[in-house]
Amino acid sequence: MKVLVTGASGTVGRLVVHTLAERGIAVRGVVRRPESAAALRARNLPGVEVAVSDLSDEKGVPALLDGIDAVFLVTANVASQLAQEQQVIRAASTAGVQRLVKLSVGGASPDAPLALARVHYAAEQELAASGLVHTVLRPAFFMDNLLQFIPWIDASGKLPLPTGDGAMAMIHSRDIADVAAVELTSGSTENHDLVLTGPEALTIDQALSRVGAIVGRPLSHIDATREDFLRRYIESGNTSEYAEDIATLYDGILRPGYGATITDTVEKTTGSAPRTINDFARDHAADFALGATAND
Repeated sequence: MKVLVTGASGTVGRLVVHTLAERGIAVRGVVRRPESAAALRARNLPGVEVAVSDLSDEKGVPALLDGIDAVFLVTANVASQLAQEQQVIRAASTAGVQRLVKLSVGGASPDAPLALARVHYAAEQELAASGLVHTVLRPAFFMDNLLQFIPWIDASGKLPLPTGDGAMAMIHSRDIADVAAVELTSGSTENHDLVLTGPEALTIDQALSRVGAIVGRPLSHIDATREDFLRRYIESGNTSEYAEDIATLYDGILRPGYGATITDTVEKTTGSAPRTINDFARDHAADFALGATAND
């Protein structure tokens, strides 16, 4: 068996590559930049080949599917995201791929408040029409999202985000990868739509408190306005369009607690309980410690 993994240098994609390699599954990991390819090759994972390709290149996508049995599809949030996913889905269908697992979002619909959710809905429509046996993964708020905000934590350990006291069923990206690996290799001929969450719903303040206890520094959350978040997020290098989407997610969806529902899908699929925020903190203690040094 051989699996094509797009976004093989990303948060989830690189973990899917690693998890499949550990299980002895051959992988073709697709990355966009040569430096990402070099980093993936440097990991020396058995059975993993690396392809440098821009999924926006319609002519180049079919060749990526040569000899592939299953596809893990994740793409970056860029202007061409929908076109990229549609091209991979069409090429996979033409190539006779046995199964495609797509990383999506919750609330995907044609009139969703998030532009990202509308894009994923359109891609899912393409997938449904393709005839491919498929699984759609809908993870909750990534614990890993906290990592990007480490530079925002001030000297007293406070992180400003516009989430209020909204609880969310945060999930570790490694659990998403584990579910993806099971689905890619299951041999099932049924389509699955899986909502993935962590084991409990936590506010940002509760999550930071747990992380702080593990890494040995007090961490807490202070509420921020949408406007302050937008300004700072754009200053951090994000586009205004993407910043607006994330601000809507945080202020309009997570703040009211719409991300708090917990499912048992991770355990049912993998046979293991989902990782906790404490597990995440232990995995990334060095990141938070480095952030503390930089912000002192």
